[in-house]
This record gives sequence, C-alpha cells and structure tokens, in this order.
Amino acid sequence: MHLRRLEMRAWARDDGLWDVEAHLRDEKPFDYIDPGRGLQKAGDPVHDMRLRLTVDDERVIRDIEVDMNAVPFGTCHEVTNSLRPLIGERVGPGWRALLKRIPHSATCTHIHELLVPLATVVHQGMALGRDGEGRVALEPDPTLEKKPFFVDDCHSWRADGAAVARFYPQFSRRKAPPT
Repeated sequence: MHLRRLEMRAWARDDGLWDVEAHLRDEKPFDYIDPGRGLQKAGDPVHDMRLRLTVDDERVIRDIEVDMNAVPFGTCHEVTNSLRPLIGERVGPGWRALLKRIPHSATCTHIHELLVPLATVVHQGMALGRDGEGRVALEPDPTLEKKPFFVDDCHSWRADGAAVARFYPQFSRRKAPPT
C-alpha cells in the first residue's frame, strides 16, 4: 500500500567541511487522487525531499538545506528555511532535546523525522576521518581523557558493558568478575 525509501550519505568536502544528506521518497503502487495535486499515477512520488547538513570537524552545523521536489501541498515549500535555527548547534549529546525546540507545526514532519537518523550518519560518516580506507574502525585508547559521546548511548556501548571495558577501560563501570 505504501513504499518509503530513505537513503543517507556523508561526504568529506574539499573545503574541510562535511555534507551529510538524507533523501526521502514515498510512493503508492496504484493510481490515486491526491487532495492537493489531483490524479497521481502509481510510482509517482507522494514525497520526494532532501535534507542536507553541512558540518565542521567538531560536528557544528554550518549550513542546512531542504529541497522539496515533490510534496502534496504548495504550502509545504513554506518551511524550507525552518531548520535554519539549528545552524551553529552541535550534532552530539542532547541532539534529540535540541530538536524538540523546533515544533512539528513549524516545519515538515518528514524533514523533522530525518534529523534523528541523520545525526547517526554524521557520526558514522566522520568516524574514520577523511581517508578511512584501510583504517581500523576502532582501536582501544586508554589515554583518552574525555568520554566518547556514544558511551551509554546504546546497549553495546553501556559503561558497564564489554565494549567499553575493552576499548575505553578508563570509562568502564563494569564490575570485576568474581574470583
């Protein structure tokens, strides 16, 4: 009855910044009457939109761009600048709380929803630096003084878990095994 495709990508730019983009496309496998656009053929996009964050090496947002190529109503285009208040904010801890400051009624629900998974792509895209080829994805670093943002952010990276004990023992709260 409905198909949604999401594609997200990250690029290292030549100017030292990063672009991270989400593309959302919704379609129906049958003809239908759209209240804002009239007859839509099977496979026509219900939504076809892109969201791009440009961030620096500290994950601070330097620019945001929203493109709405297919939307059900002309008024959808009124919100293309609604995420601009995020410029200058950092993608990291507190991201979801930050997003709550932008009411859903002030922007496009679909674009707003893309911001949560897009944050993960920011981190994954930047994780190995600008030339990740051949690099080890993660090496233990007992010298790190600041807790990585992802510690206690998921089950595998919980502070009392095996991964933190192995890779970042200085932040581990794992109980010693019984002797």
